[in-house]
Amino acid sequence: MENQNLFDLHIDETSARFLKETAKWGRFLSILAFIVLGFYALCVLIMILVGQRASGPVMESAYGANPMSMMMATGTGLFFILLVVALMVIPVIYMYRFSTRLKVALENNDQHTLTESFSNLKSLFKFYGIYTIVVLAIMVLAFIGGIIAGASMMG
Repeated sequence: MENQNLFDLHIDETSARFLKETAKWGRFLSILAFIVLGFYALCVLIMILVGQRASGPVMESAYGANPMSMMMATGTGLFFILLVVALMVIPVIYMYRFSTRLKVALENNDQHTLTESFSNLKSLFKFYGIYTIVVLAIMVLAFIGGIIAGASMMG
């Protein structure tokens, strides 16, 4: 296999067909993800508005009659869900931009738009890479914390 300069690459008919299909699926999945994230956000907002009435007896049995404990437990959980929803919007935006710009680039044979499209794909994978590292670090810290807590309870 001979050494090729990366600038000699081109998109042939088969590659263009694969990329067009990728753009369609990426656009579909990103729109679906926007809808699902919107439903999650709506549910959290409804739970915030309904407040303690939605979880009354269950929360009372878990936390006694202390309204501050109930509010803290419910509020923390809802805040966490809302934070995850807000955080997950970022990769969905990257996926949507990748898909829509890829489609335009292939239709118009536009190198600049193709480059923008791949820039969004790079950002999508970079986000998931950083997200994965953070989640793994939290899991390792939780595991170590569990071991320390277990050891301190034994001795």
